[in-house]
Formats: sequence, C-alpha cells, structure tokens
Amino acid sequence: MSTAGRRIAPSDASARFRAPTYVRNVIERSRVLRTLRDGHDRQLAVIHAPAGYGKTTLAVQWLRILQDEGAVVGWLGLHRDDNDAHWFLAHLLEAVRRVLPEAEDAIRDLTELLEQNAEDTQGYILSVLLDHIAQYDGRFVLTFDDWHLIDDLAVHRALVHLLDFAPPNLSVVLTSRNRPELPLSRFRVRNQLTEVDAEQLRFDVEETRAFLIDLNGLRLDWDDVVRLSEGTDGWVAALQLASLSLRDCDDPAELIRGFSGRHHTVGEYLAENVLGALPPELLDFLLATSVCDRLCGDLVGVLTGRLDGQAMLEELERRDLFLRPLDAERVWFRYHHLFADYLRRRLLRDQPQRVPGLHQRAAIWFAEHELLTEAVTHSLAAGDVSGATDLVERNAMPLVEHSRMVSLLGLTARLPGDAADGRPVLLMAIAWANCLLQRIDAAQAALDDLRRVLPDGDEYEDLHNEADVVQACIDVYCDRIDRAEDLVRRSLDQGQPYRPWVMAVAANIQSFCDIHSMRFRAARDRQRWAMPFHDRTTGPFAAVYGRCFAGIAAFAQLDLAAAENHIQSAVLLAQNSAGRRSHAARLAGALLGELHYERGQLDEAERLLAESGELGAESGVVDFMIASYALLGRIKARRGAAGEAAELLAEGVKVADRLGLPRLRAAVVAERIRQLLAVRKVREARRAAHDLPDGSGSHGGIAVAIDQARILSLAAVLSGEGEHDGAAALLEELITDFGVRGQLRAQVAARVQLTAVHERAARPLAAERTLATVLAVALPAGLRQTVLDGGSDITAVLIRLLDQARAGVLPISHLVPADQVATLLALAGTDHPRTALADLSGREIEILRMLDLGCTNQQIAHALRVTVNTVKWYLKNIYAKLGAGNRTEAVSLARRSGLLG
Repeated sequence: MSTAGRRIAPSDASARFRAPTYVRNVIERSRVLRTLRDGHDRQLAVIHAPAGYGKTTLAVQWLRILQDEGAVVGWLGLHRDDNDAHWFLAHLLEAVRRVLPEAEDAIRDLTELLEQNAEDTQGYILSVLLDHIAQYDGRFVLTFDDWHLIDDLAVHRALVHLLDFAPPNLSVVLTSRNRPELPLSRFRVRNQLTEVDAEQLRFDVEETRAFLIDLNGLRLDWDDVVRLSEGTDGWVAALQLASLSLRDCDDPAELIRGFSGRHHTVGEYLAENVLGALPPELLDFLLATSVCDRLCGDLVGVLTGRLDGQAMLEELERRDLFLRPLDAERVWFRYHHLFADYLRRRLLRDQPQRVPGLHQRAAIWFAEHELLTEAVTHSLAAGDVSGATDLVERNAMPLVEHSRMVSLLGLTARLPGDAADGRPVLLMAIAWANCLLQRIDAAQAALDDLRRVLPDGDEYEDLHNEADVVQACIDVYCDRIDRAEDLVRRSLDQGQPYRPWVMAVAANIQSFCDIHSMRFRAARDRQRWAMPFHDRTTGPFAAVYGRCFAGIAAFAQLDLAAAENHIQSAVLLAQNSAGRRSHAARLAGALLGELHYERGQLDEAERLLAESGELGAESGVVDFMIASYALLGRIKARRGAAGEAAELLAEGVKVADRLGLPRLRAAVVAERIRQLLAVRKVREARRAAHDLPDGSGSHGGIAVAIDQARILSLAAVLSGEGEHDGAAALLEELITDFGVRGQLRAQVAARVQLTAVHERAARPLAAERTLATVLAVALPAGLRQTVLDGGSDITAVLIRLLDQARAGVLPISHLVPADQVATLLALAGTDHPRTALADLSGREIEILRMLDLGCTNQQIAHALRVTVNTVKWYLKNIYAKLGAGNRTEAVSLARRSGLLG
C-alpha cells in the first residue's frame, strides 16, 4: 500500500468536516460579501444557485472573514447519505465536536446515544448540542454545504429545530443548488435571513476581467471580455472552462464566437473543448476516477492501475481541472460537482462497460479501509447486490454487539427489499437490532422471516437456538415469561458452545424470569454464573442488563448494599462503554434513583429519574418504566407539583396501554390512587380503582404482581372509605403471601400500609406493634422512605414509639435503636422532639442563606441543581419549622436565633 493509503484511517471521512482550501483561480467576491456583511448579525445566510456559480467559494470567503473576527466555524459537506436523520445527526455532531473541544466528551456520548435509537433521541440530542454551543463564549457558525442533496423531512425538521431554538451566538450558513424548502419567510419577517441567489453570484464584467486577465493571465481585449461575460451570463464555471480553453488558443475571438449566445449548452461545449485538448492518459484518469465522490492517492491507484496516484491528483490540481483539496494535508480531493457530473455522463456514454468494474474496485478499497457505507454504495452502483449484501451481513452482528443498531438498519435499508431473503445471519442481526431498539413488531417480523428460511439440521442448530433467544428477548420486553425459560434453556446448557453474546443474553432472560417468579436467589446466582460471558461480549448491552437484574433481585430481598453495588456497576459500565447519556446509562440510572429514594435521598433520586425520562421513559423492561413513571410521579407529588405528577402518571397509563403492559398500568394507577387518597379524594380513588387490571391476561409471577398491586390499592381505598377491617384483612392475607414468596421489600411496604390502617381505625397498640416489627427489618436494611411513605399516620406512631421508648414504657431498643427512630422522624421533617431550629437540615440552612442574599427560587434551583418545585418544597418545610409565613419572616427569625450568624 502506498504512503497515501497508509495515512487513511477508518474514521477518515474527515474531509467533509473541513471547509475546502482553495488557493488558485479565486477572486475576492467583495461585491457579494458586502451583502453578507450587511446581514452580519442575522441567524441564517442562504446562498443558492445552480451548479458552478461559486456558492462554496463565497461561503469559504465569508467564513474566513468571520474567523478573523473570532468566530468558530463548524463545516459539514453534505453527501447523499445525509439524506437520513441518523446519518445527518451523526455527522452534525462530529462537525461540532471537531471545533468545540471543551464539549468533546459530551458530544461523543450523544453520538453513542444516537446509535441506540434515532427516532426517540433526535430532539434531545439537538437540545443538548445547542446547550453546549450556547455555553461557548463567542460566535459559533454552522455551515451546511450542498443542502440540495437533502429531501428527507426528518432532516429538514432537524435543521428547523436548530434554527428555532438556536442560542444568540449561533448562526447558520447554507449553500444549495435550489432555494431550500425551509420556512425562510419566517426568518425574513424576523430580519434573521440573508439570501444570496444566482443573480447576485453572476460575475459582472469587471469581475470577469479580473478573473480572466488578472488571475489567469489571458491576453484578451475588452470586447472579448464583454462577449465572454455576456455569452456565459456571468456563470463562473463556464468562465473557468473558457479560461482553460483559451490558454493555448491561437484565435480567442473565434473560440468565443463559437459558443456566444448558446448559454444553455456552453458548459458541455467548453467541457468537450477542454477535455479534447488533454493527453489521452490524463483524460482516461479523469473518467476512471469520476465514479467516486472523494479521492485519495491510494484509491485512485486502485481505480486506474497507476502507481503515481497522489502525483496525478496534484497534477490535476495544478492544471486547475476542477479538483479541490478537502483537507489542509491534501490527502483527500474531490471534483467540482458540475465537472464530476459531466465526467460521469461521458464515461457512461463512451465506456459503459467499464463502469461496473470501477465501482467494484472502489467498493473493495472502501471495504478494506473499513469505510462500510461507501463500500456498500459502490457495490450497489456496480450492480452487485449480492456483494453489497455480503458486506452488510459480515458486519451485521459486530454492529449489533457494539450497540450500533441504527447504523445496521440504515445500511440494510439501502439494499433491495428482498436482499436479505435466504440469508439467516443477516436476518438474525436485523431481528436483534430491532429487538434491542424495542421495535417489537419489526423484530417479530424479521424473526418470522428468519424462521421461514432457516434450514433444519445440526449445522443450523446454533441459529435455531439463537432465534429462540431473540424470541425470548422480545417476550421479556413485552413483559411475558410464560415461554421465555423454555426458549433459553438450550443456551444455558454448559455443554453447548454458543457465542458469549447469546449466552449472556439468555442468562439475563433467565434472571428476569427468576425475579418475576420470586426466585430471587436463583436470579442472583445466575448472574454470578454469567459474569464470564458478560466479560467476553463486545458491547455493554448484556452486561448492563445483567447487573441491573442482579440489583433488582437483591433489592427485593432487602440487600440494599448488594443492590447498590450491582446497579452502580451497571451505571458506570454503561457510561464508560455506551456514553454517559446512553439509554443503558439512563435505564440503570432509574434503578439507582429508586435506591436513593428508599434511603430518603430525594434530590438525587429525582435527578436520576428525571434524567432517565429525558429520552422517553418507555424503554427497557417494565421495571425501569415503573421507576420512571410511578416513582418519579410520587416524588413530584411530595414536592407539591401535583399537576406534573398527574401528567406523568397519565402518560404512563397511555404507554402501558399502547404497548400492552398491564403490570406497568397496575403500578401507575396504584400510584395515582395513593396520591388521590393523600388529598382525601376518596371517590376519585374508587373510580380509579376500576381501571386497575387483574392478572388474568398474564402468566406466572407477572400475573401475581399485577394482582398484588390491585389488592394493595383496593385495601387503601377501603380504608379511605372507613372500611378498615376489610382493608386490614386484605393486607394481612397479602403480607403472608409476600412472606411465602420471599418478597421482603414488598412485605415491608404492606406492613407500613397495615400500620396506617390500624392507626386510622383507632387501634394504637396494633399500629405500634406492627410498625415496631417493620422498623426492625427496614431500618437496618436502609429502607427509610418506604416507612415514611405511610404519611402522617406513620409519623404519629413513630412519635409515640420514640416517646414510650425514652420513658421506658415500651422498650423497642431490642428491636431497633431509638436514635434510628429519631433520625427517621427528622428525615420526615417532624420537629419532635427537638426544637424547630435544631431540626433544620444542612440543605435547608443553605437555602436560608441564599434567601438572605435575595436569591430567587430559580437561582436557588440552579445553584443546587434541583428543580424549582424542589426548592418550593424545601421552603414549605422551612416555613413550617420556623413558624414563618414567607421568606422575609423566615430570614428574620433565623437571624434573631443566630442561625445565620
């Protein structure tokens, strides 16, 4: 391989992220630049004209002016593959990353996230990208060259989003062969648009003279310049072709008369004239290399069979034959679009039999350099559908295992609709990709197609088994476990040499089935067994899920330390492997938020759960969704944001119904009932109870979980209606069932609810005995918030227990230390038995100090990295503890007490 070839890395599509470096045959477009200067501060500059009018040249000159003024410029040269939202966003992120180094890590995370689900993340990715641009202390210019290549509506929406939500320091420059189909009138009305069209881009006579005589050194009189200007109508590309034709012309006037007045054919005329004067070998070189959108020395050597590829490219550039360097190192080049189009037409006209072979050579070169998209494009252009499909098939499962599912599906979409028929390996990868993106219908369709073409026999046993694992994975996402264990049983036979990826996913499915069959120890043991397979998989997906499932199982058994270890490990693995903003990190983060919630760390819990929901909470298995909808809804309600809580829960119900997930519906409706009863809306709670599903439509432990949620809610409604005996009977039966099944965490929550029922029924001794038993289990485990969620009834019982213990009337120290009960009361915001001032938490004192400085709620929220509703919740507690009616009184009381110094 030549030196030029060795310089090319798999990621070396870098030329599209650099503005072209023109050094010859360019004049300063001062007249048109004045138009851009007049709109210097406008948000959008659109330069549109047919090919060959110098749009890109003008854009580059304008950007250099902006850079001299201190602006940072991001450049994206658009290709046909950008006519897809996924590729466009990926290339946009890369363009920004290259010029905004302070945001590099965050943008890499966004790029990884994009690979995991383009549809759900587009708006989020653009918003985060704009945030980073807004943080840059200076002007930022995004340039999109050749926008006319884009006709995809999703890509158009992405650009409109950028423009609509652009921070003040961002402006956009667009070049296009036609006027973009964007809401330009809206920007014009806002005085945010500068538009340059073909009429403005045409060279006038003086610019024509400067170009032909000053730059190209032609010996022409004024009349010839005028005739050329009129004959080309100021078309820059035609003038450049004319200059090439006239260099060695004995009779310039005769040549000029030859095309004068035929503007519609002048380009073809001049191109023929220029090419006809070239040595045959140089013309052949031009035709052979025209099949590629970009060129480097090694690639053109493969296309032409020459050893001097780089030297030939440099010779073409020296001759001004419309070859442009795409990088400062002059590794990559491209022909001017107009010239390339003409060369391709001539190649097809004169040597049609040669075209497929050239594309085939290009496909092989790009494949060898791991530039898969271009390799597939050239294979298809060669008419080699089988070869293109082979390329995709070879790379399909590596893309899946590296969480690049969207890239795989984008490549398969380029193939003819029947290309994957009869290709089990490719169909398997397509099924996996859709399954992991939770496109359930598409995954099932691909799997059904696979089953139809998959032959029987021992040699296909691995594929049959893997298809079963995919089916089980689809089932788990649909919250079904009735057949999943049978489907993965063969994979978990240690005597079978299946791939680590298949073994790891199968182990996760078995763990999920164990968890929801209440075999928590088995689920944890299975994950210990699976660790070697997780370690040998090439992507984070399986290992993250495995750790999460181990954490869920430990949590159910009240082993919170082990649960935190597993889930925190999952978060770190996802962040390091898939990106901090990846779906995997957000899903694991939701479970970590649930852990923080149980320990009473509500701020951190809310942050993690809110982050998880930023990308859409309807992802992952149902356990993740319950945390993202029901638990976050509970926190919102505790913060006093009842409206937000209700909206979140209503959304959860819609998602549950749309995806057919009754367990999610049961959890979300149960939380809605809890919140209604908390504000004494008993009748509404009773009506909501009618919306609770039962387990009749599900199987096994999933059905049990749905019925358990239903019984807990019905007991709460009965107690709210005054039917305390009926509520207690339901709860006592359920508590026994939880104990038999080993559901220790659920049993604690049910006993807390029973305590509240006893308290409301005026059975204080029963309430105290029940709660003392709860505390003996919950507090050593670190399960605080489950107790406090019982509300004021539980707080009243806690106060009595603490008073009795200190008085020696009812010693509970043999069950749990009295100081732990006091800590729990402090966490509840109760001022018993200490004074209110002493009971202020560190966070509350911090907020008081900011009040003293005159900070607004928004400023406090920003400083503490919490929501405004969280600040309001803190203020409500502060006012209650101090006996203040507003912030002024609170600060005054705190000052008099010496709390603020």
